[in-house]
Amino acid sequence: MTYEGLRLKLLKKYRLIFAKGRRKKLKNTDFTIISNNCWGGMMYESYDLPKESPTVGMFFMADEYIKFLSDIKGYTLKELTFILPESSRYADELSKDKRFGSYPIGVIDDIEIAFLHYHSEQEAKEKWKRRCTRINWDRLIVKFNDQNGCTEEHAKAFAAMPFKNKLFFTIHNWAVPKWEGYCVIRQHTHDDCVTASHEPFGRNRYVNLTKFINEA
Repeated sequence: MTYEGLRLKLLKKYRLIFAKGRRKKLKNTDFTIISNNCWGGMMYESYDLPKESPTVGMFFMADEYIKFLSDIKGYTLKELTFILPESSRYADELSKDKRFGSYPIGVIDDIEIAFLHYHSEQEAKEKWKRRCTRINWDRLIVKFNDQNGCTEEHAKAFAAMPFKNKLFFTIHNWAVPKWEGYCVIRQHTHDDCVTASHEPFGRNRYVNLTKFINEA
């Protein structure tokens, strides 16, 4: 098992053990997390809540995510279809991971979505459609990080988006307009982006996410 895999395994136990206690600190449990990777699902788990977001168990490449956020309501109303993994415009990059080819690649209009933790196109489509209907547009928490090809320009584009409750996790101190939800993460690995196991949840030295949710 890799160092990252071990961290994720231990952190999942920690998330679940104290989930009910974290949940009691929430003033309202009806909120939707939109995330570029699996962090949203981990957050719902950390509060022992159902996953009320279509962006669970999957990831977007940075270009795709910025496009998705630019018209999020429009994209969630459009038809989700699928392509062969080798037909993805990111196939060369994604194929560096041994899991490539084992999960569905979805397409909505001009964006691609990698349904990493889904076993079939049918499962991905059913959960996407069902969770899109559950989005609470009045209490939306939108999170981005520096994974999957994210550059300083992507971060600037995200910073300029008019979402009230935004979070950005990065290991880079980019020249981007900062706000309370902009978190520079310190990690003792040689990765060029924040790893999943270093992304915050609950209350930590970077951000109090329980407080953030309560104020959303």
